[in-house]
Amino acid sequence: MLAQTFGHLQRESEGRTTVHFERVYDYRPDELWAALTEPEQLRGWLGEAEVDLRSGGKIVIRFGDTDEEIAAGMIRELDPPRILEYEWTFPVETDSVLRLELEPRGNGTLLILDHRRLPAAAAAGYGAGWHAHLDRLEALLERGDVDWDERFAALLPSYNAAAERL
Repeated sequence: MLAQTFGHLQRESEGRTTVHFERVYDYRPDELWAALTEPEQLRGWLGEAEVDLRSGGKIVIRFGDTDEEIAAGMIRELDPPRILEYEWTFPVETDSVLRLELEPRGNGTLLILDHRRLPAAAAAGYGAGWHAHLDRLEALLERGDVDWDERFAALLPSYNAAAERL
């Protein structure tokens, strides 16, 4: 990985926040695109996934065994291997939007992740969660592993502090 950054929390409006990440990976756009869209690769860093990769297609990501641990949505924008944007519906939260963009950067690829319209109260958890997932993505690409729970717990205090500053 060429560069790793902490995510930024940005206030959109009263009660809504965006979590923004920019990371450069030592992989071609098509390799990173596969990790973002192919269910067998998503399983390695995000969760069990069903992906109907077309505009209007459905995405379901299972983070655990209960209905409260499932994110679902419909693809809003698709431009392979550059842009994937979809609705994010998670139980007991208002709907939000996840946008993933890829841009070639030298011998690697810049990944821009924007998770918009998040409830402000959930922003720190999403920041730490996406940070831990992106660390797992890097580990997957490098044939390693990161314990998501441990990484999340270590990151959450920093994201809580960032959320308090908003």
